[in-house]
Amino acid sequence: MSDENGAGTVENIKKDEGKRQRSSIAFPYMDLNEAIALAKAIHNNVGTGTCSDKQLGPWVKLSPTSSGFRSRLTASRLFGLIDTDRWEALRLAELGRLVVDSKREREGRAKAFLNVPLYAALHDKYRGSALPPTAALEKELVGLGVASTLTDTARRVLERSAEQAGFYEAGRDRLVLPGYTPSEAAHEVVAEKQGGGGNGGRHGGSSGGGNDIGEHDPLIIGLFRKLPPPESEWSTAARLKWLQTAANIFDLLYTGDGGGIAVTAARAERSPRPFDHDCLGPFANSKWATVAKRGQHRGGAGRV
Repeated sequence: MSDENGAGTVENIKKDEGKRQRSSIAFPYMDLNEAIALAKAIHNNVGTGTCSDKQLGPWVKLSPTSSGFRSRLTASRLFGLIDTDRWEALRLAELGRLVVDSKREREGRAKAFLNVPLYAALHDKYRGSALPPTAALEKELVGLGVASTLTDTARRVLERSAEQAGFYEAGRDRLVLPGYTPSEAAHEVVAEKQGGGGNGGRHGGSSGGGNDIGEHDPLIIGLFRKLPPPESEWSTAARLKWLQTAANIFDLLYTGDGGGIAVTAARAERSPRPFDHDCLGPFANSKWATVAKRGQHRGGAGRV
């Protein structure tokens, strides 16, 4: 993407570069359909398996090193369609599996749109109310964190993606979540893991309990599947990314007072634990207290 500069003189270009801003909120440079094209290419060639960027590029008739391909891959990550943690092992994410399924594509498109932090923030702010005209909308985007030099690009891609996701069905002057029938896939997965029985749920009770994970949205299930195994390395940046994704999903799925939540990292000697504040209560003699105390003796935090 080329930067625009009205004056065109060397002095003004240098001045503009010195004042160039960075956006503080994530948004794609390619629209939802472009991102879905990559997800469908993976689905058509390897299904739920993995592929490399060098394979995916030719499948969509693009060079793997081109800026167009990279922008599409970044967009697919922001829409939540493809896991891009490893370039040599790209795979469909939970939402990617939804959009390539003809029976669930409508649901997948809607959730993918709201997976983008900028789009979720704008939708949350207006909640079906009329959007302002173009100039005022671009000011709103700046207020949400878009760099002032990128508002036109951000707005155009947002508008195309909103239409492709069905958010303009009530009119192009407002963002309205399209209606869809929630998928039952999550319930089927849990039933498989439990052997399909009605008695032996993971919590030891009958399948009618209210805390079964199968009752949650596929986004919640997909989020917890992204957690690394216990005792494995997990960087602060990766933890922060997971927590922010969780906050965005909670904003999408639940109602509440106030706006969204921004997660930031604050360096500490260690994370606080319940035993720091005598909060173990009736669990003081349980294995949790033993683990906590063991962590204290080692000079570190116990894993609870």
